[in-house]
Amino acid sequence: MGAGFLGREIAHQAQAGGWSVFPVVRTEDSAKSLQLRFPQAWAADAVSPAFWEDLNGGWSGMVWAMAPSRKSGEGAFREMHRDGASRAAEWAKGKGVPMVYISSTSVYAESAGGWVEEGSPLAEDEERAMAMIHAEGETVRAGGSVLRCAGLYGGERELRDRPDGPERWLNVIHLEDAARAVGIALRIRGEIFNVAEDQPLRRGTAGGVWAEESARSRRSKKVSNAKLKREGWMPIHTAAVKDSSLPKG
Repeated sequence: MGAGFLGREIAHQAQAGGWSVFPVVRTEDSAKSLQLRFPQAWAADAVSPAFWEDLNGGWSGMVWAMAPSRKSGEGAFREMHRDGASRAAEWAKGKGVPMVYISSTSVYAESAGGWVEEGSPLAEDEERAMAMIHAEGETVRAGGSVLRCAGLYGGERELRDRPDGPERWLNVIHLEDAARAVGIALRIRGEIFNVAEDQPLRRGTAGGVWAEESARSRRSKKVSNAKLKREGWMPIHTAAVKDSSLPKG
């Protein structure tokens, strides 16, 4: 469900691997655009309970990759993550369909630049993090798996070295590498995996502060991908090799 930046790449890789893919988007215009690459894309409100009540057919797997923009209100974010993903998980459990929920490494509470792994403390005081944490729990209870993705880049989305804000670590993952992790998550039930490159990028300025109106994360952390690598996944792309903001030597 969802065919945005990451969802389209997941669908592309699945299709290249011989799967029939059925991207679900919210508008007819989006569906028509997608049908050039994915003829079976269709428009529907997958957040609605009625969608799941009416959904039939034989399915080999489902990926929930819906996400509103950073500037969307809390209501839209909660609707897509806490409500929509939870309904998807309940349906998947009832049908015995493997499910993957695309979450984010922003759920971690760490803010002092330390390393985090899947069992590290979560940001339970933030509404968006709690919406994703709730959806993660429902997915795992339904027998599905969760991918906590770092910041996505690749394709039309370039990495930029922004000097604004305090010194911090930025965790990233290339679009193609994140999509490849879905295949692992579909075959392993009830697990949570971080999806990030081996090393984070250094960002910000010594003594810098966030602008008052900034919507960017104020936390700094280093995300471990060791658990996913133990399942055979390896990042092919490495942003740190090209990143000029990293210390030399």
